[in-house]
Amino acid sequence: MKKLWDNLRAYPLLWGFVLLMGGLFLLDLCFTSNPYSELENRRLKQKPAFTLSSLLTNRYTKDYEAYINDQFVGRDSWITLKSVFETALGKTENNGVVYGRDRYVFNKLLRPDLAESRPNGAGFGGDGADDVALPALNRAQLSRNINFLLKFLPAYDGHVTVAIAPNSYGVLPQKLPAALPVVRQQAEIEAIYDAVQGQATTLELFGPLSRAAEEGQQVYYRNDHHWTTDGAYVGYQAYCQARGIPWATKEELAPYRRETPGFLGTYYNKSKHFNALPDTLVWYDIPVEDVTIDGKHEVLQTDGTMAEVTGIYQLEKLEGRDKYAAFLYGNNGITILKTGNNKAHREGEVSRVLLIKDSYGNCFAPFLTYSYDEVWVADLRNMTFKVSEVVAENDFDDVLVLYNLDTFQEDRNFSRITY
Repeated sequence: MKKLWDNLRAYPLLWGFVLLMGGLFLLDLCFTSNPYSELENRRLKQKPAFTLSSLLTNRYTKDYEAYINDQFVGRDSWITLKSVFETALGKTENNGVVYGRDRYVFNKLLRPDLAESRPNGAGFGGDGADDVALPALNRAQLSRNINFLLKFLPAYDGHVTVAIAPNSYGVLPQKLPAALPVVRQQAEIEAIYDAVQGQATTLELFGPLSRAAEEGQQVYYRNDHHWTTDGAYVGYQAYCQARGIPWATKEELAPYRRETPGFLGTYYNKSKHFNALPDTLVWYDIPVEDVTIDGKHEVLQTDGTMAEVTGIYQLEKLEGRDKYAAFLYGNNGITILKTGNNKAHREGEVSRVLLIKDSYGNCFAPFLTYSYDEVWVADLRNMTFKVSEVVAENDFDDVLVLYNLDTFQEDRNFSRITY
């Protein structure tokens, strides 16, 4: 016993560390694994099943490490503590996002020309193993998605507009950390537009969003990867002007404008920056006649329950962490909005637009009800069928493909747009 006591006195830090790690290990065993993180808006890794083959091939240890990283006791608090220490040390990033000026946070998507090849995959310096999602433009997937788009366009005989929205770090370079080698968004978007030239109308959004930002409008959230509802309105107005169709003015929309403070989005969820400035989420309580999701008036939730669809917004989501999920009840297969708002309605006719979108389209779609009788919203990530089936069974005045660049360059479900 005396010898043990002498060892404890001789190496207090070592034994303190051992006791800390042992205590955390016991706590991990006592707590039940969470299936979903509301804070990070994603499913969490679950404990992998043990097999001898998975152990011998090293799959089990990797899967178990990923499980521990997701289910670690007090994980959110540890991320916050990490943010505090790294800020104190002068670091301008945490967990894949970077801190900019005026308390803006940005995605860290670096130029692919800076990547180096290594035996375990491409990377930047010593940034990890081949199974780590690296913060670089996915040139291969981007090319595949452009090719899928090029297969769809000649096969569809109606009018198509392609709109690739820039992300916040492309429109707000003055708020980025100095010399951050991010993707040149305008050049990448122009390359996509060049590829579809002559087969689709392309919508230039970089200029309108930049001008709105220069005028003092907040077109992107500080703590989230989406454009704001005001930013989406800028895109909506640009689209209507390009198509020569009427749009709802801000004055007409003003009576329906609502604001929900305290929004901390995806970038905050990743970084847990202790000095984050919450955003105000804007939404418009636009009147509608009918809303269906995948042909029903109810929608499946992440917790397995069903929620009744009563309008454009799932208002109870505004009370939780993932407030942006209130728009269109999140990302679903086919959502149909029917209203009497269309400013160009013709008696006896029904005009329709098909919006093929990522989540940037969720706060954008409600505005379209003032320009069409029916707004069909398709999210390829959650469709169990191809777009060809939708356009074969329904007549559309317009098809609008609306993505942000970050999503378009990595979306592995975009093949569902093809015939």
